[in-house]
Amino acid sequence: MKGNDSVIPTRSKSKLPKALSYPVGAEAVSEALAGAPHADEIGLSFYNLAVWPATEFNRVVREGLPYRVLSAAYTPPLKPGRSAPHALVERGWYDGRWSVTVFPVRRELRHAAGRLLREHGLPAVAEWLRASEPVGWETRRHSLHFVFDPTEGTLTAGREDGV
Repeated sequence: MKGNDSVIPTRSKSKLPKALSYPVGAEAVSEALAGAPHADEIGLSFYNLAVWPATEFNRVVREGLPYRVLSAAYTPPLKPGRSAPHALVERGWYDGRWSVTVFPVRRELRHAAGRLLREHGLPAVAEWLRASEPVGWETRRHSLHFVFDPTEGTLTAGREDGV
């Protein structure tokens, strides 16, 4: 990291088998999102399965099929029900949430996928965060994800708004 920028705290990080690696780390994500709105509210996670169940993810990776390598999402606050435990409300369980999740690639594809994410994916996430300011935006769920195609060496963005 450069200067006084801080690294986005990692909420969780799954251990990976030796054949897999995360294409970007917390520092690359933090550097790319520094100064963007809501960057200081993001929960960063590194999750070992981009496809569920694990057997399906293993098949996708083994066959070199395209799959999601990074997701950014905003989940609006939930209204606690009348029977919601007060302690959960106080701990923020019902608050709105910003998240970025990184998924693994085959170790030999780490550099290629990481380069695509640093050059295209993470700047697009920063722009997505900047576009989150209009009134009413925070009342709906939004997500932005990036699919890596190991065969073609490409990264494709997808977006869902208002779900």
